Amino acid sequence: MSDSTQEQLHRLRSLRTAAGLTIGELAARSGVSARTIGGIERHTIRRPHPGTLRALGTALGLDGPGAGRLHTADEQVGGITGLPGVTPHFTGRHADLAWLTGRLGHSRAVQLIGLPGVGTTALAVQAATRLAERFPDGVRFLGPVGDATAATIARRLLPAAATASTGSDPAAVGAYRDLVRARRMLVVLDGIRDTRQVGPLLPPDAAAVTLVTGGPPLAELPHADRRLVPPLPPADARAALTAMVHGSTPAPAVAELAACCAGLPLALRVTANRLLTRPQWSAQWLIDRLTRPERMLGTLVAGDLSVRDAFARAYAGLPARARCALRLLPRLTGPAPAEAGFLELAERGWLTAGRDQRYLPHPLVHAFARVLPGT
Repeated sequence: MSDSTQEQLHRLRSLRTAAGLTIGELAARSGVSARTIGGIERHTIRRPHPGTLRALGTALGLDGPGAGRLHTADEQVGGITGLPGVTPHFTGRHADLAWLTGRLGHSRAVQLIGLPGVGTTALAVQAATRLAERFPDGVRFLGPVGDATAATIARRLLPAAATASTGSDPAAVGAYRDLVRARRMLVVLDGIRDTRQVGPLLPPDAAAVTLVTGGPPLAELPHADRRLVPPLPPADARAALTAMVHGSTPAPAVAELAACCAGLPLALRVTANRLLTRPQWSAQWLIDRLTRPERMLGTLVAGDLSVRDAFARAYAGLPARARCALRLLPRLTGPAPAEAGFLELAERGWLTAGRDQRYLPHPLVHAFARVLPGT
């Protein structure tokens, strides 16, 4: 199997979670067994049947060339390649989308940062879908990038013919830099972890625009704009949860549950899943559990969608000072001070600014900090 085909398969979990689907829900929607989907995501199934890929692609709403299927990268750069379908029940984010609309027309690199589960991927996909016509040479999506090096990212984004001629890492990076100098395209890199993954790929005279989600702030990159994506405000959180549960839950209960989720889209999706798939569990039962900090994270799990797991993955990538500061949160008697580790948490969205240069943790962050070893 070619590297480009394998990369598409490795993205299946990212595409599924961006659509807010558990493995079971994707199985029901696509007709592909949950066991097969799990095998593809774990890379134990390396040569799935083309019909399986078509069914999964259709269920995920993939767009662009070969719409409706997981496909190998095209020789041609133009068009939309690999972009997931927009998240169902995408709600609000008007200010964020307006900001992106402006910055994607003037910046060489744009970064979206936020608390795990806040929806930076969904926002990036929404913006890329809406603004695709601005980019005559196409839109490319790659993610989750994870620990991939700049050279690996370059090879995955280059057309196959160009990749075949770039043996060394510097040659691959150089070929990619030539590509983005010549093409007015939008490249979405989802879930980066390190500035070094992106910096070498961005020549100062690039015609292309790179939209990055995740990772540390790219402050050391010139001409890069950064936006911290906050949780949804209460009205949007209520509207999103109402749409997700299709009117199956009374409005007062929806409002309480949305408040318990504190505007975190991942928590809202998990809550909706619990309500829809376990109708024998009342909304009040969920509210009672979500209002108890020691039970909150254990309740926000549905299949392989888990707020605690999302936080744990992001926590592992935090700088040591930020991890230490997070473990200190449960011991504080008031807001966090404006000190190094807490400032690093704030610039990533784990804390929000309060009064007198102090910082407040998101409620789910505080619940997560309580269960960390050493707290």
